[in-house]
Amino acid sequence: MTRSVGRVLVVGNGMFGAAATRHLAERGNDVTSVGAPSTRPDIRSSVDRRVASHTTYSSHNDAARLTRRQDRNAVWAEVTEQAIGAYRAIEAASGIPFFHDVGCLIVSRPGGDGINGDPRQTMDETDVSYLAFEPGDPAWQTRWPRVSFPDTHYVAFEPAPAGFIRPKRLIAAQNVLAERAGAELLTDTVTKVERVGSVFQVETADGRALKADRVLVAAGGFANFNDLLPAPVAITLKSEVIVLGEVSETMAMELANFPTLKYLIDPGDIEGIYAVPPVQYENGRYYLKLGANTRLDHHMTELSAIQKWFNTETDSEYLPLYEPVLRELWPSIEFLSVQTRPCLITYTADHMPMIEHLGDGLFIATAGNGGGAKGSDAWGQRAADLL
Repeated sequence: MTRSVGRVLVVGNGMFGAAATRHLAERGNDVTSVGAPSTRPDIRSSVDRRVASHTTYSSHNDAARLTRRQDRNAVWAEVTEQAIGAYRAIEAASGIPFFHDVGCLIVSRPGGDGINGDPRQTMDETDVSYLAFEPGDPAWQTRWPRVSFPDTHYVAFEPAPAGFIRPKRLIAAQNVLAERAGAELLTDTVTKVERVGSVFQVETADGRALKADRVLVAAGGFANFNDLLPAPVAITLKSEVIVLGEVSETMAMELANFPTLKYLIDPGDIEGIYAVPPVQYENGRYYLKLGANTRLDHHMTELSAIQKWFNTETDSEYLPLYEPVLRELWPSIEFLSVQTRPCLITYTADHMPMIEHLGDGLFIATAGNGGGAKGSDAWGQRAADLL
């Protein structure tokens, strides 16, 4: 079937795409979003792991992401603060809660870990308030007794509005507001974007043939695949693995208001730890999530390799790295089970999101660089500004 969708088509309904679609629609644009079906293989029960050649995966299927004003530099801090400032308004307007302002513990040796700089220096430079406990000061333990850190590290507590967001709920809220403003949302996988004369012709896996004057590709790490762009853009795709420690409902309720965590552990098998208190997942169980960079991380350049990665059982290789750290951080918590899940991070050389006009009405908004979720509403707004 062939139909005209007006002037703007957004490829991708993830963190950046959903935000951009809403901002475009609320400014009066005739906009359609085409988001791929949510695909997250259950590799523990799947027998047939074959996938279609165009299949993509969404890292926002994760249940929780950190948010805080402390960030890697002043630009990131400014954008994140703008996004955080809009959370409650988006919740109120959509009727969908997604924001938990439980605060964030930021733990590091003075001076950083040799890979990352000292977080307190960035907080001071960007005027982020925090409560500091110097190395060797055990006073923080009276407030957060379940967690354990070495006395060589300081503990800094960034209060609300730091905390975490539920990414799928944020996307759902953006979608509600986008549709209310007149946007059309389609669930399909775009398999080709081509400029033909004065318009773009867009093909999908389900046989749709769409036309638009302008196209915004917000396909995350999959921007270079499925013929979305006339030439690849300079992004790097890195494997990421998270570990989920299952806890009882009673423990989850006890830790419901526990802060999120950014922990600069001494470099070794893993570094750059981040963690979120227990939340309920789709299976009804409660998991404490922890992620990090590891020595096993690797880069991928082909769609087939990414598809294989998302269908790979990672426990055997990654649990030996993650589980000791998980249990050392929370020594008094009884974990009912521990499992890992594969993920993907998209980087640029300057570690800034790529939000650009590629020419002739084709735009791109991609590369969260491992921290784009918390500021996604503001990054999506910048993409809408550019269009």
